[in-house]
Amino acid sequence: MRQLVMINLLVIAALIGISSASTLSAPPQSALVVAFENAYELSLLANTLTDQGIDATMIVASDAGDMYENLVEVEVIKLNVTSRDHDNLEKRALNACEALLGDQKILKRIGEIQPTFTIFPAIRHDACLIPWARFISSNPVVWALGINEEHYAVQKTKMGIPIFTEGIYERFWANVNTQRVIAHVESNFVNPAMKIATKYVSNVDDTLDELYSNVELFLWGGDPILRTDFASLTQRFVEIGCHHCRGVQPLPSELQKELVEFRLGTIVVSLENSYTELIKNMAKRLPQGRQGQAVAWKSKNVRFTGGKPENLFVHSSVDRQDLIGYPRARVFLSHCDDTELLESGFHGTPIICFPRNPHEKRNAQRAAELGFSISLNDDYSLDKVVKTIVEIHESALYRENARSVSLAIRDRPMPASDRTIFWLRYVARNEKSSIEFSPVDRKTPVKTFAEDIQLYIGILLGTICGVLFASTTALTWYYQNRESKSIRSKGRKYNR
Repeated sequence: MRQLVMINLLVIAALIGISSASTLSAPPQSALVVAFENAYELSLLANTLTDQGIDATMIVASDAGDMYENLVEVEVIKLNVTSRDHDNLEKRALNACEALLGDQKILKRIGEIQPTFTIFPAIRHDACLIPWARFISSNPVVWALGINEEHYAVQKTKMGIPIFTEGIYERFWANVNTQRVIAHVESNFVNPAMKIATKYVSNVDDTLDELYSNVELFLWGGDPILRTDFASLTQRFVEIGCHHCRGVQPLPSELQKELVEFRLGTIVVSLENSYTELIKNMAKRLPQGRQGQAVAWKSKNVRFTGGKPENLFVHSSVDRQDLIGYPRARVFLSHCDDTELLESGFHGTPIICFPRNPHEKRNAQRAAELGFSISLNDDYSLDKVVKTIVEIHESALYRENARSVSLAIRDRPMPASDRTIFWLRYVARNEKSSIEFSPVDRKTPVKTFAEDIQLYIGILLGTICGVLFASTTALTWYYQNRESKSIRSKGRKYNR
């Protein structure tokens, strides 16, 4: 009997040893998400990580009020710095960097967490946090969302190449703009941030070219539905745009009871308080009573002058996705930033865009191209907005197109949240020396066939122009010289 027990113990010990030696077995993992800016989008990412079994901790400025309202089991650490300390983005980021690296309480807490990953935006974070992540023995993971941020991260990580579909003139100016953004960030943030890191972190010997050498994962916060500006050179260029998109949950009971009374459905709004008068007057112009339409506005601290229409309902804590995906939602009024546009597409709800900048205007144009939006062309008058709502409500085409976009986002082999978790865990359990799936080395310059053709055409045109210039110059010189000799000979004859 004793021998049988000993044999069983030996077998169990052997199995435990094999399990612990496996490269696929992973200990509990944690992520540190640092957001000097983009707090809302990164709080969504932190919430997704906790949902998928990775403990997440966020570090934000002390006055960061635009985080996701329904965080679950995400620890939030606030820096002793406010986003209003500096109007300049680079100075604000440098101020936050020094506050983070010099805070001993935060450093002690990070030592207790021992984060497996440190996730942060590439732009205005990298030179501060990449050396710091190495110092705390954490895997640095860069994240980017927005055209300038994406171009910056792609060029720095060398995990993709930009795709240009416009003509040579547009490509030239796009490249000029990218280099201008990079030069501005390097001059105003990267170089000063590396000096700050040297004060607090040992062995900071990175140069600008080597800063990203130990960054093995790039999380792209966008989606091909929004734009396809890049071609990936490695599977570690991970598209995670709609990682937080999920099925609709019931609305708060009091809001649900109010909205269900209106037979023509609900208009969902996420605009800020400066649009109060427009939204109030819009609600008055819509059909009233139980046979009319309701307006559900997600906002805080709204004050109405002259009373609020009976069909306008303001709620501060409802989840935006639950409003957008509400079965009776007819249209969504938004600024059309990347996250809101993806959520609208995921839930198949037509959208009306109120863009504030060229980036959001590009998103508005993209939504119109996909057929589930109408462009207002900067005309945000009450008549135009109400007319657009009525047109979308009365036409089935916009909802059908929105459902097609929803199917395109949902019907993919692997959800964005699963891709995120897989690649984070892959990086954690594999050393840098492991086999890379990339078709090319990140250090190898990448040239396309089209670029080679353009080079050859440029050489040919240059040669032709050079020959023509040389020939024209020679002929001009010859005829001028001949004419000069003729004039001199005529002068001698005349003198005789």
